[in-house]
Amino acid sequence: MFYRVLLYLKQPSNRLWISTILSVFWAILFAFVAKLSNLFFPPEIFPKIELSTLESLLNVIASTMFAVSTFSLSIMVSAFSSAANGATPRATNLVIDDKTSRRAVSSFISAFIYSIIAKTALGMEFFGQNGRFVLFITTLAVLSYVIFTLIKWIYVLSHLGRLGNTIDKIYDSSEKSLQNYRADPSLGTTWKGTLGLQAESIYAQDTGYLTHIDFAQLQKIAQQLSTYIHIAIRPGELIMPDTLLAKIDCVSDKANTIRECFILDKDRGFDQDPLWGIIVLSEVAQRALPPSANDPGTTIKVMMHMMKLLVTPHTNNHPQRKHYDRLSIVDLNIGKIISHSFSPIARDGGAIMEVGITLQKVLASIWRNAPEIELREAAIIAAENYLKRAETYLTFKEDYDLLRQKHLTLFNKTKYFN
Repeated sequence: MFYRVLLYLKQPSNRLWISTILSVFWAILFAFVAKLSNLFFPPEIFPKIELSTLESLLNVIASTMFAVSTFSLSIMVSAFSSAANGATPRATNLVIDDKTSRRAVSSFISAFIYSIIAKTALGMEFFGQNGRFVLFITTLAVLSYVIFTLIKWIYVLSHLGRLGNTIDKIYDSSEKSLQNYRADPSLGTTWKGTLGLQAESIYAQDTGYLTHIDFAQLQKIAQQLSTYIHIAIRPGELIMPDTLLAKIDCVSDKANTIRECFILDKDRGFDQDPLWGIIVLSEVAQRALPPSANDPGTTIKVMMHMMKLLVTPHTNNHPQRKHYDRLSIVDLNIGKIISHSFSPIARDGGAIMEVGITLQKVLASIWRNAPEIELREAAIIAAENYLKRAETYLTFKEDYDLLRQKHLTLFNKTKYFN
């Protein structure tokens, strides 16, 4: 239950209001710190601050922060729409999750609430001389922080929602997930045994995409029953009611509890699914190919990002996972990402010579440099298939001959080299 609540709070759509609420608590705390100053300092030890000075300063914050908050939210909504229309709707959550945007909006709203609380307290003569001085200092601090945040926010506004910025966000999320997978393909599970004949099968009885697995809870269940659990599916798979989720090496009444450890959603996620980000990048590349868009340069740029993700080995600077010695998990067929991500590009861009040549170069690089043998084997098979497909698209024979020669050279099938 706690794991599900934590995932709910970590969703990009929820982080925005959580950050705002936390900032509001800080704003209220600042106001009460000014009141409590009389308990720690002798009366009237601080300089006297006129009431009109404080009220003028708070009026400025209250009036401007309300307008800035409204403006910022409207800009963010426009950025979300731009990301969905210009790149892919699957990237919207990444734009929503922009840290600077969340921090800026929460800062503006909390500053507005702080000014309202402080003005109300001043009108009620809540503060003494010391309290007014402390309130003056905290107000200046709030104002300085808001100005600093606003400057950073202006810079972010020039990039937020633009295609290049959205591609970078997809790449960063994909890189993190793929690097985590390469650092530990078994996701922390270490049991290598074999289940007995009495093993009980646990089926989903629900539909959706598997986004997360609560390994800690599964490990706890296995320890309680002094048994072992084999996880039969990986995050990112489409689940149907009869999909096998896991097998447990005994007969128990924990089937529903085990089933609750598999988190289903209507959409795939980036966290535990190392392939999803590359598929999302592929969608961005596909959107640039139709004649209405006519932007093969974006497709080429995205393919270069995809290549970099697939050929970069893990860097050993990722935190160690917890080890679950009573769990095992089915291996991920990482080679399938080649067909899932590059086939749509080859299909939609088959008639564009530049896209075809870049596609062959990217696949050749994956064939030579990818850390996993499954990726290397899938890359050369895909390159051969895409060359055959291109023959039906490239009606100008010289174009196809050039593409074929490039393929032969890249994959060392000819004595000629570039």
